[in-house]
Amino acid sequence: MIIESIVSYAIEKALVILPRQLTGHFVSPQKIANQVYIDLRSENPIDISFGSEVPRIDICFKISNMSLANIVLDRLLIDLWIGQPTLQGAILERYDVPKRSIKEGVYFSDQLTIHQQKQIEKRVDGKLLSVPVKVHVKAYFESKVGLICVEKRLERSEVLVR
Repeated sequence: MIIESIVSYAIEKALVILPRQLTGHFVSPQKIANQVYIDLRSENPIDISFGSEVPRIDICFKISNMSLANIVLDRLLIDLWIGQPTLQGAILERYDVPKRSIKEGVYFSDQLTIHQQKQIEKRVDGKLLSVPVKVHVKAYFESKVGLICVEKRLERSEVLVR
């Protein structure tokens, strides 16, 4: 246990002090990617609104960086399915995600076309969707050891449509 703590501390300091070319010898981008988790916010992560003048969908993600490296979200690509392919989009805003931290409030928002709205309406039962919402994300992060890619398939049932 003590040895693991010492090694962890040494790697953490190496990531701060050493130039980018040398840090790759200690930590690989894949190792960091295995310690980065993308999920939907726990409470009301997907908001579909037909009641406003412009129908829209909002999705809120959280990113957990359990690695020893500071990372920056460069872009997050989204492929959303509600019964069938519904929309593709991207978050292009950059977010700092420090080592051993959780970044909440990574938002995606998009206006729905008439065709997307009709497709979703076919799957509404009362005020809830009758099918789960499936979200495939592919996120790219910058780090001191290079570009990191994390892919995740997320699913949420009982999504409210307002």
